[in-house]
Amino acid sequence: MAIKLSDSKSFKLEPIRKNRWVFQFSAIPGNDEKQSEALAFVCKTCNAPEISFNPTTANRMSEKFKYAGLPEWNQISCTFYDYIRNSTGGAGELSAGDILYNWSCMIYNPLTGQMGYKTQYATSATLAQLDPAGNVVRAWNIFGIFPTKVNFGNGLSATDGEICEIEATFDYDLAIKITDAKTATESA
Repeated sequence: MAIKLSDSKSFKLEPIRKNRWVFQFSAIPGNDEKQSEALAFVCKTCNAPEISFNPTTANRMSEKFKYAGLPEWNQISCTFYDYIRNSTGGAGELSAGDILYNWSCMIYNPLTGQMGYKTQYATSATLAQLDPAGNVVRAWNIFGIFPTKVNFGNGLSATDGEICEIEATFDYDLAIKITDAKTATESA
């Protein structure tokens, strides 16, 4: 059956855009609760969860049979804009670099050599993709997430006036996709 352009609903479809998302941690170990929102606000890039099933092969005579193996989740890589911390009004908000450094000290404290327990340094997060009106259209709840690598200012240069960025790589235990929601602003 041929598609008739006059019957096409493509003019009603609104694609999910790459620039409409928010990535927020429920709490950030080593920081007060206000810093979770502060870090979400300065998140510039992020990749979504990805799952792979490492295949297992069973050999029998001249044949091979493949089965799904253990599930493995990808690492999440993020970049954050690193603004100068706001020190007005007492404690104030910290920069992305300060927040991630405090978190990394919960994993390993360079002053004492102490390593933290996972219950002390792992947290949960939500990655939400949004529609044009800011409603959530797809979301992932991510559990047991913690940074495995933090780069505190790659590419510093005396001749570059760009904003400094902090790069972080996160590992996590699993991600659960929340059911897509219909938005109130969908076209008829």
